[in-house]
Amino acid sequence: MERPTGPWDPGLQVERTTLAWLRTTLAFVAGMLVLLRLIGHESTIAAAACGVLTLPLGITISWLVWRRHLRNERRLHAETPLPGGALPAAVAALSVLAGCSGLIYVLFA
Repeated sequence: MERPTGPWDPGLQVERTTLAWLRTTLAFVAGMLVLLRLIGHESTIAAAACGVLTLPLGITISWLVWRRHLRNERRLHAETPLPGGALPAAVAALSVLAGCSGLIYVLFA
C-alpha cells in the first residue's frame, strides 16, 4: 500500500468537510421549513416572507460551501494556506438566529 506523499489523503478531508457542511445546510433549511410551517398557522404573510428568505439562503450557502470545497482542494494541492473562517462563522450566526427565532416562536406563540 502506497502512502500519500503530501500532508493529506488526496481529497478525503476536504470531501468529508464539504459533506458535513452540506448536511448542516440541509438541517438548517429543514429546520427553517418546520418553522415556516409553524408560522403559517399564525400568519400566511410571515410564512411566505420566511420561505422567500430561507430557500434562497439555503441554496446560496450550499453554493458557497461547494465553492469553498473547490478552492480548498486547489490550495491543498498547491500547498498554500486554506481560506479563513468567514463562511463557518456566518453559517453559525445564521443557525443561532434560526434557533432564536424558533425559541421566540415557542415562548410567545
